[in-house]
Amino acid sequence: MENSIQLFSDFLSVLSDGYNPAVIHIRINTGGKLNDQDHFIFSSPNNTGTDFFFTEKIQPTKKIVENINERINENFSWCLNHLALFNTAPDLFKSNYHIDRLNQLAEKVKSNIFNLTDLWDADSYEYLIDNQDGSLTRVLFIHSDNKSLILDFGNYMH
Repeated sequence: MENSIQLFSDFLSVLSDGYNPAVIHIRINTGGKLNDQDHFIFSSPNNTGTDFFFTEKIQPTKKIVENINERINENFSWCLNHLALFNTAPDLFKSNYHIDRLNQLAEKVKSNIFNLTDLWDADSYEYLIDNQDGSLTRVLFIHSDNKSLILDFGNYMH
């Protein structure tokens, strides 16, 4: 699953205009729950990885996700819509055939996620991060017993 998401994200990068990419990243741990601080607090040159930034800017955006599959579908669509606006292949997005093929590819990747999370008795929540440059990142946490999955969906503007 991790490879399919990485390859899909790399494919989105190939189609992007190079300045405003849509990116999807996954982190899975089946040996224990991942916590929010481990994901958001890190050394960073612009202080976005500080405890203060997490507490003051990120944590207040936390929203409970009731329907995990629906939210994953929405986030994939969000990234694909961003890609349709900022890409190097505008003809691709004028072609129903190519749009359908891209959507089928996204469905395959999503089904890999659903095949895993549908087996979990999961709780989920999401953060919306404003990167202060027009870029937004949605970070979806899915937890069950002693396992976690984190999906980052980023639509970046540069």
